[in-house]
Amino acid sequence: MKRDVVIVGGGIVGCATAYFAAQAGLNVTLVERETLGYGASSRNPGFLWLHCRSAGFDLDISRAGRAICGRLLDELPGGFEFRPAGGLMYFTTPGEGAVFEEFVASRRRDGLDMELIDGGEVRRLVPPVREDVLGASYCSEDAQIVTASLIAALARGARAEGATIHEGVAVERLLTSSGAAAGVETEIGRISADAVVVTTGAWTTGFMAAEGLNIPIGGERLQLVKTPPQPFRIEPLVYGPLATRQYALFRDLPSWDPSLFRYEREGNGLTLLPLLVQQASGEVVMGCATDYPDEIDPVATLGGLSLLANGMGREYPSLANVPITAAWAGALPFTSDQKPVIDEVGPGVFVGAGHAFGNTAGLVTAEVLTDLLLRRPPSFEIEECRADRPLEAIEAGVATHW
Repeated sequence: MKRDVVIVGGGIVGCATAYFAAQAGLNVTLVERETLGYGASSRNPGFLWLHCRSAGFDLDISRAGRAICGRLLDELPGGFEFRPAGGLMYFTTPGEGAVFEEFVASRRRDGLDMELIDGGEVRRLVPPVREDVLGASYCSEDAQIVTASLIAALARGARAEGATIHEGVAVERLLTSSGAAAGVETEIGRISADAVVVTTGAWTTGFMAAEGLNIPIGGERLQLVKTPPQPFRIEPLVYGPLATRQYALFRDLPSWDPSLFRYEREGNGLTLLPLLVQQASGEVVMGCATDYPDEIDPVATLGGLSLLANGMGREYPSLANVPITAAWAGALPFTSDQKPVIDEVGPGVFVGAGHAFGNTAGLVTAEVLTDLLLRRPPSFEIEECRADRPLEAIEAGVATHW
């Protein structure tokens, strides 16, 4: 008899788990409260960013997820947008350059394919960038996806393998029988199953609290904008120098000095994490105005748009007056140690959530969750991701760093 599985949440982890589990022969039903990819998965800029992943677990799971992306490109019906064109972080002063030189040397010791490139090469790769750029770190292992296209492809693949997917249906509670998972109660009725997989991202803490489980996962709001197609072509992912403040790999360098990377003061609890990527359509996505509100919704704010306009106009002067065709926000989940929770938290109840870099780690999580459902050894070591490890509570308004 096939095992019946209900997946709660239709982001990258949920949709990939639905695909892998159905492909493995399980009876899969996925239930999403809104639309597929509603939270973070269809609202992020699509970075597969190995550039700043710390050696060990973070880098290993990111590399594994990038490899899965390449495999899925040939495997999923209809494909999705994937561009393995590398990524760069640029700098504009000699002081910043000294930090970047040390950073590149450190990353090369960690085994990443990374080099320091000069300002002329940066301007060739990123035509609208400011004229005073002196150089950048460039990593060939970074890649870009349009995450919404991957979500759609995973859903098509899951359905082709026999999975059922419900959108716009809220799960009201988990059901148990004799202490084990028995399915879920939804607004359209009961769905019976002997395994329930919770992949609800930034909403996991509240959802699991109703079941008496404490899984502290926070939410970072990322605000982004999109332009119409532009005449230039940018292949790599692009980060500006302010992004260095977000990563311990920079902050822990002996040469690090935060005063080197400080621009005008940011207010309203918002911080600029400056990034840019151009999609195959020619449209340019820019972000991110970040903050940590009590409630995260997918709507951009006037403060966020102001911060983006000022910051990105400074970094890319020729884009200062281009039209904006869309503005939105996403909810990036995270834990206090920046590692996801991947575990069986009760008999037949599984959690895969808290992915600060879900575009890569989420795919590996989905493979591991499928392994756990099939009671076979995980394909990736997840000891650091257990739900019972010591995790700190996440406070609204308190920033996190990676």
